[in-house]
Order: sequence, then structure tokens, then C-alpha cells
Amino acid sequence: MNVTHDWDLLDRLARDQGAIPLGWAGATATAPYVNFGDALSPVMVALCSGMAVARVPFGSTAPRLAAVGTIGHGFAGGSVWFWGTGTSLYRNPFAPAEEKLLYETPANTTIHVAATRGPISERILSGHGALPSSGVHGDPVWLLPRFHHRPVAQTWDLGVILHLSDLTDRDFEVHFNPLHERYIVPPEFQGRVKLINTVTPVSVRAVMDKVDEIRSCRRIVSTSLHGLVIPESYGIPCLYFGVRGKEGFTVSATELETGLDPRILDLYGGLGLAEFPSYVQPRRRRTDWAAVMRAVDAAWEPRGFDGERLLEALPVAADPVTVPAGVHLADLPLLRGLSLGHGTEEVMDTAKRYAIAGRALARGR
Repeated sequence: MNVTHDWDLLDRLARDQGAIPLGWAGATATAPYVNFGDALSPVMVALCSGMAVARVPFGSTAPRLAAVGTIGHGFAGGSVWFWGTGTSLYRNPFAPAEEKLLYETPANTTIHVAATRGPISERILSGHGALPSSGVHGDPVWLLPRFHHRPVAQTWDLGVILHLSDLTDRDFEVHFNPLHERYIVPPEFQGRVKLINTVTPVSVRAVMDKVDEIRSCRRIVSTSLHGLVIPESYGIPCLYFGVRGKEGFTVSATELETGLDPRILDLYGGLGLAEFPSYVQPRRRRTDWAAVMRAVDAAWEPRGFDGERLLEALPVAADPVTVPAGVHLADLPLLRGLSLGHGTEEVMDTAKRYAIAGRALARGR
């Protein structure tokens, strides 16, 4: 693993090229949709920096930023700056269990840890202390209410946000695995309990509509990470909707030893919490929705988050956008031209341009 003192190269490169090179999980020709949490990465980077973004691949020699999402393990080659990023414990998280390898910094890769989602990601991405880290934690999406705060009527008693793994397809409508009976909403809760899909059309407006769909709920339970970040950041009572452990309300430690989803442990550990509340419901058993709502009301409390520390850790000069009253984020000039879908050739060409410009700036320092 490599360490460089050229910390400001990313900022100089972004200003030289007029846009921040950013790796994120966007739409492609074969996947014409976005997962709304991943799509918030370029939105948040643009809003917090006041600069345009340019999409580059995870694997590249171009200097680049990584921000929102559990994506840190996917970056290899060149110089990478992590800002509020999460990571898997493994370099190949989708491999069969017997073939999974623990994450190590890839060869020929220089890592800068400006901020991570939480302490678990910090330990992994910093090589367990081998690389410098700022110690700053937080998902950039925590900052969204600073920019997007238009009123939304709360018309649903409970929103239930499904992870992609719960779905049978990538349709924009919710089609959950029929074996996952916990998502069945009986007639008496129709009109009160809303199932919410994270699969979103490819536009900034659609992504913000998804945010507002979550905000239209008085309470939230979620297996999606950003299905928790959104309500937590907007002060909407919420609980993690877990599948492991004793059924019903529970409190768990934010340590890996619990065996729970590392993303959720990382999120709440990043808030400095030693434990967090959740509601456990086995996938193949029907949910008592009234009990869920009672648990949310009894257990949730507002979270404190120091957004200034995260903004200060942004490895390009922060110049947060001011959103005029009555203006939708999607109509801001900075975001109006933001594309969330790209062809492979376009992304690779952008990476080549930034790699060449980055080398020139490094030589001329």
C-alpha cells in the first residue's frame, strides 16, 4: 500500500478540469436504473463542493474521489480519496462464502482516508492503522437536509424500505420475494403501511422523489442502509428491520462480533453509538405491523451529527451550494446537467483524460 504527501492533487485536478472525478455506482446500458443511495453520491459531492462531477470507473489510474455507498473495496489503481465511504469486509463480497478474501489495499493503489462512514470502514480502508486517517465519520447523505428541505406531507403511518436482495427484479414497483412473508401487508393495514423500493429511474428528480417518498412516512423500518440515513437525518423515527436474532424489538452492540450487517454497525458506530435499536422479523414469518409501529415510537430518539467536521474533511475545497427558496434541487444549474447513467466507453475516456491531467499536475508541482 502506498502513502503520498500530494494530498491536494485531487483539488488541483478538479479545478484544472472543471469537475471532480468521482467513482460511483451509476446506471449503465444493461442496468437502466439506479439504487437511490448510490445515486446520491454525485448529488452530495456536487452540493457540498459547488463543483460539477465527472464519472470515472472504480478501477483506474486516474486520481478520483469515492463518497457515498459501500464501495470502498471496489477501488483499485491510481490514487483514491475516500470521503464518507463505506466498504465491505471482503475484496470480493459476492463470491461464494468459501472463496471470499478479506479486503487488503490493492497493489499500485494510493489511499487517502479523508472520512469514512464509520469506524469499521475506517479500520479496513486504513489498513488497520497502517495509513493515516482523519478519524472523521459520517455518510455524506446526512448533509442532505441542508439543501433539500421543502415541506412533504406525511400520509403513511409506516414506510418499509426493502434492500435489493429482497426483490425479485429491478422494476420500479415493489416485487418482493414471495418467500419473504414478512413484507405481506394485510387488508387492515392497506393505506397505512407502504413498501418502498430503492430501485429508481435514472434522473436527479427521480432520486429526490424517492427521498420525498420516504419523508412522506411518519415512521420507517428499513433493511436498506440509506433507507435509514434519510429518516435519521430528517428526524423521522426509524429502526433497522433485521432478520437475525430474537424476534421483536432488540438492542445490539455496534461491534462486528454481533454478526449483524456490517453496514448498519458501521453507520451507527459512526455516530459514536455503542449500541442501536432494531426490530427483528424473520423473512418467512408475517409481521405484526402494529407491534412494529409501537416499537419505533418507544425506541427511537434523535441522533446528533456534526456535519461541519464532515464538510471540512472533503478533500476538495468545500463551497456548499445555496438553494433558493422554492427551487427544486433537480432544477439547480449544477445538477440539471448531471447524468446518472453512462456508457462504458464514455466513463473510460473520462478516466484516461483525468489520468493524463493528473500525471501532468503531479510532475509540475
